[in-house]
Amino acid sequence: MNDFAGKNVAVLNATGAIARDVVQNFAARGLRVAAIDTPAAFAAAADWSQGKEVSQIMVTADAAALLDSCERALGGPVDILVCAAPPVGQVTILDMQAADLRRIVEDELCVPALLMQEAGRRMARRGNGRIISLFSMSAKTGVHTKVGPFAAAKGGLLAYSRVMAAELAPTGVTVNAIATSLFEPQVAILEYAEREALAKAIPVRRFGKVSEASHAVLFLASDQAAFITGETMNLSGGRFMD
Repeated sequence: MNDFAGKNVAVLNATGAIARDVVQNFAARGLRVAAIDTPAAFAAAADWSQGKEVSQIMVTADAAALLDSCERALGGPVDILVCAAPPVGQVTILDMQAADLRRIVEDELCVPALLMQEAGRRMARRGNGRIISLFSMSAKTGVHTKVGPFAAAKGGLLAYSRVMAAELAPTGVTVNAIATSLFEPQVAILEYAEREALAKAIPVRRFGKVSEASHAVLFLASDQAAFITGETMNLSGGRFMD
């Protein structure tokens, strides 16, 4: 997993808790990293790169132009693309407005799907590449309330990733996903009693750590994972099993 010499990585929605750790882990291993996010997200996430050499790239709707910006900043092609999810508010399906659904589907499905497509085209021409998406477990289970639009968008992206994995498999490009359940950043705002009750519902009796998710990304991005594609790795402490 440490053999990333000369590799370039781009991380979409890079300032979130898990994505930030992904950026820092790749940078610590000597990779050139392009962190993609909105100006507001970068401004709100003070010292998010922790002194690592990381290029900040502002997200745009044009996937080709966005990857061009990453390649210019990195001095070469993107070998590894990691797509994390931007934060989204909660709303019940019956209270949801049409504009909410369109906006969430655009941000959570269309933007990463088009970026993955463009990255996949370029990686396929070179005969190698890794595409990894980070999901909430709600994309698979659909059991959580107030996340209908988000779960629909991410469920669609999960299916899209699997089809993309099948289409790109002969080219040497792998496409995989990581589904996370209850992680410490998500539950930090909860009262102690609620946190304790949630932890007891997890077979390993604790919440996930961002470092565990980022190391799963490192593995799927490594040469050792070249035979793995079209898979979704569950990081739920045994709460959800396939």
